[in-house]
Amino acid sequence: MLFTGLASGSSIDMDKSFNYFASNIAFDNLINIINSRETQEEVAVRLLSQHLLLDGPDDRFISSKNYNELKNEIPQDIYKYVVKSSKTNTENEFSENYENGGVKSLPESINKIDYEQTVTNLMALMNSDNVNFVYSLLNFEHPVYSLETMSKVKSIRISNSDLVKISYEADDPAICQQTLAIFNEVCIRKYKDLKENGSDAVVKYFEAQLEKSQKNLTAIEERLLKFNQDNSIINYYEQSKAVAIVKEELEVEYSNKRADLAGSEASTRKLEQKLKIQELIQNKNDKILKNKKLLGDLQYKIVMMEAKSLESEERLNNLNSLKKEANNLEKEIESSVSQLYSFQNSVEGVPIKKVLPQWVDQIVETEDLKAKLNVMDTRNKEFEQKYANYAPAGANLKRIEREINVAEEEYLEILHGLNLAKLKYQDTQLSSNLKAVDPPYFPLKPMPSKRKLIIIAVLLVSFIMLLGVILVMEYFDNTLKNIDIAEEKLNIPAMGMLAKLFKSNSQIDLVSIQDRLMDIFMQNLNHTLKKQNTFNQPKVITIFSMQKDEGKTVIANNIARKLEQSGKTVLFLNHSNIEKQKNNKTKHSRLHKLLGYQDPRNDYSHPFLKTSTEETDGIDVKAYKVDKTFYNAKTFEDLNRNISAKIKQDSDFVIIELPNILEINYPADLMINTDIALLVCRSNRLWSKADESLLNNVKELTPSKLQFIINGVELNEVEALVGELVKERSKFRRRIKNILRLQFYSESHI
Repeated sequence: MLFTGLASGSSIDMDKSFNYFASNIAFDNLINIINSRETQEEVAVRLLSQHLLLDGPDDRFISSKNYNELKNEIPQDIYKYVVKSSKTNTENEFSENYENGGVKSLPESINKIDYEQTVTNLMALMNSDNVNFVYSLLNFEHPVYSLETMSKVKSIRISNSDLVKISYEADDPAICQQTLAIFNEVCIRKYKDLKENGSDAVVKYFEAQLEKSQKNLTAIEERLLKFNQDNSIINYYEQSKAVAIVKEELEVEYSNKRADLAGSEASTRKLEQKLKIQELIQNKNDKILKNKKLLGDLQYKIVMMEAKSLESEERLNNLNSLKKEANNLEKEIESSVSQLYSFQNSVEGVPIKKVLPQWVDQIVETEDLKAKLNVMDTRNKEFEQKYANYAPAGANLKRIEREINVAEEEYLEILHGLNLAKLKYQDTQLSSNLKAVDPPYFPLKPMPSKRKLIIIAVLLVSFIMLLGVILVMEYFDNTLKNIDIAEEKLNIPAMGMLAKLFKSNSQIDLVSIQDRLMDIFMQNLNHTLKKQNTFNQPKVITIFSMQKDEGKTVIANNIARKLEQSGKTVLFLNHSNIEKQKNNKTKHSRLHKLLGYQDPRNDYSHPFLKTSTEETDGIDVKAYKVDKTFYNAKTFEDLNRNISAKIKQDSDFVIIELPNILEINYPADLMINTDIALLVCRSNRLWSKADESLLNNVKELTPSKLQFIINGVELNEVEALVGELVKERSKFRRRIKNILRLQFYSESHI
């Protein structure tokens, strides 16, 4: 008995709640491990190794009988896998001998190292192929080491407790105890290994994932450090904020300087415009002097022309032209002098000479502003470069920091899972620590035999099965069987039944039974004829059947004999193609004879089967042909024209046997004119749709004249008509029969 602690055992997890389904699954796992093929194989190999290492029979481990049988069965080449050293298994060296709760697993003469090595060798041999001796020993029907024998070890959970009971039955008490002891050791170790290996695998998984996550986190942090070094970042957010402020101030100052430069350049251009008038003044002076010289020349020409006394029209025209030209020059000189004055003084009335110093000062200031703007442009380009670096740096830095956050969360989550896995591993070690609270003991008293109970159970089951088979056969039996079933299926009245003719023994008189059945039939026949109040002479009885081999001829012969015995004259007409009675020879089953049943073979020597083909006083047997005359026959005279008038006149009864009407059409007019139409049916035949359809046609022709007789009925069905059959039975059998029929006082006299 093992204590598992699966349901109520202690646990490291303080918040762990009881789960009924999980507890049941854990118990199922343990029981399946105990019943597994691998466990059974190891137990069988360990038990075999233990016995092979023994120097001789030891009643603590194996009986002398089983040890000698083992020695005879084991081939010599198996002993090369057995490891045996001179070192013994002393109690000081191997205290594990009592590790199974006080059960000694190895004798002192066997070294545990040798034992384990032998087990390893035999296991390797067994797994090497499927034709070696160890594999065959385990997989065939060996009474000690086979897997079929090991599968008889039963393991059940005791009620709803934490205890599992393991039991085993064997014909050797030592083998029984050692098998359970080895099962105890193997299943505890296997269950513990499976539980701890599963939890240990989870711990190793989390440790591997934690190491991988830590390397990933370190790599991302190294990448962040290198990124800060490459971009000279100490504190990105403070640095980017300072750069933004300085850039904004620089942009304001740059805008102001650009405005000052624009004003200075405008003033300079104005002064330069004023300074450009000096050139105009020089040009004007040159032009005035030139015009003055031209005016002097013109005036000289005018004076010279006026001085001349020659007054011609041509001279006058030239003089007027010169005067006009001189007049225009004077006006131009006056205009130039006026412009010269305006050029020499500004609009504001400032002399041009005073504008020059202002222009020089303005030029100096403009150049100064340009130099400052050049410096500011350089600084702007530097800030633009910094901005170009800082803009993607922020996004990259944010991505790296996000990766670090994700890696940190992953690391912490895996670390949490590792802690839970280690906790689960410790909890598994506690829960897989199975203990043997009731070790297997050495049985001294064998278990009581269950042979009688098994025999009774087998007999009871056999009786129930036999009864079930009989009931099923009875339920699915669709034959006519007896009068009641036949009347229900045929839906016409019955005239009688006849028993099956088998070879009778001294216990039953089948001849008298068949005679009694024929008497009952004849009584019913006479009663039917009297009810019809027919005064026709002779009375016509038509006997027909649906199929062949129904027994028409035999029954017709016996009816004719019964009528002849009663003093009647009978004319028997049968068809010319009548088949002779088949003499089928069947063998008597030994089972019937052994069980005391009736011989099922037909008794062809029975007087009932005697035919009336011989000439008999009172019976005239005539044949007819199945031809056109037969199909058109209206009376029995039409069947055979050779019947003498004396026979027709003297006959009291005419029995007509028709062929089986399923194969040969019957004469309808003859059926109408008959007194009684008698259908012969075998009790063991099925009534088909074709039979029913044809019978309905006959019913329409002879609605009140049609009756049937069932042939070949079993004797147990005959008792329903003639009463209990007279048999020679012992007093004990009669009492048993009365008890089964609940007739306890049937033999008591009144």
